[in-house]
Amino acid sequence: MDMKTIGMISLIVSGAALIFVEVKKRTTFARLEHNLGERDFDACLALLDQPITKALYSEYNRLYMSLNAYLALGDNENSTRVIERMLPLRMNKKQELALAIRAFSFYVEVEDKKAAHDMLRRIEVSGSEALAKGSRETYDIFLCGSSACVDEMEGALKGARQAEELRLCQLLAIQYENREDEVRAKEHQARAEKVLEDALK
Repeated sequence: MDMKTIGMISLIVSGAALIFVEVKKRTTFARLEHNLGERDFDACLALLDQPITKALYSEYNRLYMSLNAYLALGDNENSTRVIERMLPLRMNKKQELALAIRAFSFYVEVEDKKAAHDMLRRIEVSGSEALAKGSRETYDIFLCGSSACVDEMEGALKGARQAEELRLCQLLAIQYENREDEVRAKEHQARAEKVLEDALK
């Protein structure tokens, strides 16, 4: 067999392999999307653990999808384990910020002050000024008992868009709780619930 023929065969084989990988990537992603849409997180995790998925997707992408599934399941132990596996990975700035935001929200929710602070630092380095400010406020309010932003947030409520109104009402409710003002806390919590209810209509 001459070199030209060998070259042509190699080209055809390589092309077929690339097409196969691309098709498998798309079909696997479609299955993952379907499982997530159906809230079948166990099936999603099982698919992410298959050898073909490991071959098709980077470790960061697989672990990030696993993290989302564990968070949805409320599995704090495995969520923590996945975050700890991801932190040493080589990441670009966009990936590092995405992980820091996800992990920060989780650590705030489980009231892990030290881990949340570590993620806050990452957000402050990698994120925008507005994102860093919002994350700092969340950290101070939820984990440090602060109510320093009440006046600023009450003023910002006027004319706030739906998503921002929801965020502000939730943060204000916590701050009033921190001040032991149960009446105002309940007012803002009720408003937050109303905004969420309207958004889901």
